[in-house]
Amino acid sequence: MNSRGASGSICGTLLLLAFGLWVPAPARAQTEVPLDPKDSFVRFVGESFLHNFEGKAGSFAGTAVFDAASASTPSLQHATLNFKTASLTTFHAERDRKMDDWLGIPLHPSASFRLDSVKAIEGGYLKATADHPARYQVTGTFLLNDKGEPLSGEAQAWTENGKLIVTGKIDVDTLKHGLPQIREGFMTVGTKVHVEYRFAFALPSGTGTGTGT
Repeated sequence: MNSRGASGSICGTLLLLAFGLWVPAPARAQTEVPLDPKDSFVRFVGESFLHNFEGKAGSFAGTAVFDAASASTPSLQHATLNFKTASLTTFHAERDRKMDDWLGIPLHPSASFRLDSVKAIEGGYLKATADHPARYQVTGTFLLNDKGEPLSGEAQAWTENGKLIVTGKIDVDTLKHGLPQIREGFMTVGTKVHVEYRFAFALPSGTGTGTGT
């Protein structure tokens, strides 16, 4: 090889090395994404002999593990959500006081849900919209009154403004968590609480979110 060819080869190698140093390493496929509580809610309906009552959780937080490499399968497989039991309200002061006593808030100040698995039923989150959401079967463990119980149901998901939106409805049987059924005179409160939720997780930039794309 002549000196010009050798020089060119050396220069090319140096350029490749320099380029390699400047190219950022690929992002990790799995990323922990935070819950946006301002764009999320947890509401519930309790049943009683006289009338039903509504309520909500006022304070909760959580994170999820998002896998950007699994767009064709459920990309959110694990999540943890924490709720402050003192923030639960039924919009009635006296009823809330009794609920606080029933929950034993000083001993059990929090409840939590741990998502363990997600299985696709229909569609995928990247092309889903609020009008046509993807459907998933979710399974996890709900901890209430310091007693964990399996909890599963169907959830819907889509992307919107850089967030993964997950919604659904599910029933929680408080009797299974060791909480006594409330009976006062002629009034009996049902042990099943009907929960409706919306959780918005802020996704990493460049995930390909938007309005159904």
